[in-house]
Amino acid sequence: MDKAKGKKLQILLDDIWDWAFCPLRVWWRRTGLAPDVAEVEGKRTGDQLVRESIRTATKIYYRFNGKEQKYNFGQSLGLVWKRWLDGWQIDAGIAKALVDYHQRRRSILSRFEDGQITNREGKRYKRPMWTRFWREMAESSGLTSLRKSIDSQQRKIGLGELTITDDEYYQAPIGLADAFANSMDIANKLELPERESVVGVNVPMIVELPSVRMLCRADLVTREGVSKRRGRPRKDGGEPAKIIKLGYEQFLFDEVLPPPYSLARDLRVLALGQAVPDGLDFGSDKTAVEAVAVRHLFSGERQDFHPKIGDGSDILESLARAVITGVRGGAYVPRMVCGWKACGDCEYRILCFSESGVMDVFNPPLMAQIESSQVFQGKMKEFLRGSRTERRTGEILRSFLEFMAKSPGLTPEGALWMLDNLEAES
Repeated sequence: MDKAKGKKLQILLDDIWDWAFCPLRVWWRRTGLAPDVAEVEGKRTGDQLVRESIRTATKIYYRFNGKEQKYNFGQSLGLVWKRWLDGWQIDAGIAKALVDYHQRRRSILSRFEDGQITNREGKRYKRPMWTRFWREMAESSGLTSLRKSIDSQQRKIGLGELTITDDEYYQAPIGLADAFANSMDIANKLELPERESVVGVNVPMIVELPSVRMLCRADLVTREGVSKRRGRPRKDGGEPAKIIKLGYEQFLFDEVLPPPYSLARDLRVLALGQAVPDGLDFGSDKTAVEAVAVRHLFSGERQDFHPKIGDGSDILESLARAVITGVRGGAYVPRMVCGWKACGDCEYRILCFSESGVMDVFNPPLMAQIESSQVFQGKMKEFLRGSRTERRTGEILRSFLEFMAKSPGLTPEGALWMLDNLEAES
């Protein structure tokens, strides 16, 4: 969260999204303890491996597709995993074990997907790998032991291990084995747009709100058509300026596909509906959002939405300001205070619950509050030490109010408390 151009604050859409689920997800990233998965060193999660492998493979696919050397998406994904495995320098047989695990897991999973195994009502399970049937088949076929053997290597790549019971094992955050298998399952169902229509992959996007600049990314940007601008013809007789119609695509990595109504109000969809590309050059032509597509990667289904100008801007603005205030004030309230089961299969659970646990070791709420209090105290001292000669009461009041406006976490009660302490110290 930094100052943007002008006086606007910047915030990542990912921070807003994760803060709503559990502020510790934001805390891990901001402290630098969970860097991007592309780094060889550092901590990472299984879900990160899935997301980064698919997005990196998409870049490779569009970079080489159409040239002399062609790769289909599956081959592009294979290149990503080969590079990672070579860089991690783990056991030589791990690549073969990963392929074996994926094939054996797919043979069992297909029985659920084809309707051979259903619930008591005859309906397909939404999460087959959480069922008793899955557990029995995985153990009898040796799939469980193979998974544990592969995951035993994951600490070497910075993917933490979690001490859990057998009952929790099938509902825990995914490890190395399932990260590989999930990405391969996605590759088998992914049908990407033609190269000619794609103008950008993993494109940075900007959402201009009244007081905040929100930053996000579109997994794909496509050209959907061209329309003429309204208005008088150009005086020089040149070609009239055009409006480039763009489509933004969001990859959805959730295991279960949300209903259309839920997706229509999804913050990620709302944000893309009001976003403009950052870094794509369209010359003097303007751009307009024609559609926002959500591609559910596990099912291969795609849903299109057609946003209007301003849709959801008030929601995005209020949420952005609330999260900025929470981060500035150090209000990191962990979801785990509601019990460890509240964290379920959250990908950050491995980081929070490994060894003695994040609350005992780091205590992020206390750390953040101490840090923010020190910052506020320093600003208060700087303000009090400022020259007050020949300044009217109104100017002093204005200066103090501007100081408070720049410190969202500082309440009037907090300011009075700090002032009392500073006077006692002097």
